[in-house]
Amino acid sequence: MEKIMQGTASLTRTQENMLDYFATHDVKYIADDAVYRNLSTGETYRGKAEVAAMLHFTYHVAFDARIETTNYVITEDKAVVEGFFKGKHIGEIAGIKSTQKEVNVPISVSYDLRNGLIQQARIYMLVDILRQQLGAAEAQPRVAYLSRDIFHLKFGHYRDVKELIDEGRKAGLLPQGKAQRVLTDFTGDAYRLILEEGFDSLAEYERNLNSELMQDEWQQWYKRFKEHVESGHRELLKQVM
Repeated sequence: MEKIMQGTASLTRTQENMLDYFATHDVKYIADDAVYRNLSTGETYRGKAEVAAMLHFTYHVAFDARIETTNYVITEDKAVVEGFFKGKHIGEIAGIKSTQKEVNVPISVSYDLRNGLIQQARIYMLVDILRQQLGAAEAQPRVAYLSRDIFHLKFGHYRDVKELIDEGRKAGLLPQGKAQRVLTDFTGDAYRLILEEGFDSLAEYERNLNSELMQDEWQQWYKRFKEHVESGHRELLKQVM
């Protein structure tokens, strides 16, 4: 294992904090206003409570896992760790139910530090390899456009929304495009729910959207859905690769 620690005796506390954090992920080393960004998935976690919830879910609920460190660099205000996310898949994540499979996925995290605590973290993980190891790497259908309806849910309303989504899918009320996915991130104060679907053309997208809005049953379902939503917006993306 390569390890580099730069500085003088004044850095000792920072070095010790980070080495212990690498081994334990103890949230006492995380600043109250810390921000963690998962660059592999686009998820962002703000504040110690959200970060703690994400770490607990990742390492103890979805997986029984740890980081096997191979290299690290620690200075007074920066740190980088490289290694492998290793463990067993024990709980549902991203719609994939527990497989009890062992995973071993390359991961790297860079940190901004202040006063010996983590202020920001940027996570780089090979999610495609993780999905392959869980047996969930089947390719999505190729589409020209992706529509994403992104909703910020009220605190504590995720379970109710999930039940509504299940009800809507069974009744055929949700969009009927290709490559459908329902995504969420795990946070402390609020939740984000993303409904994603694919279309071969903008005309197909418009036909699908108009047909939804004309259904009385859909309007009634959406009225109930909106009661759980703080805000939302729609993205329309063109797939280029």
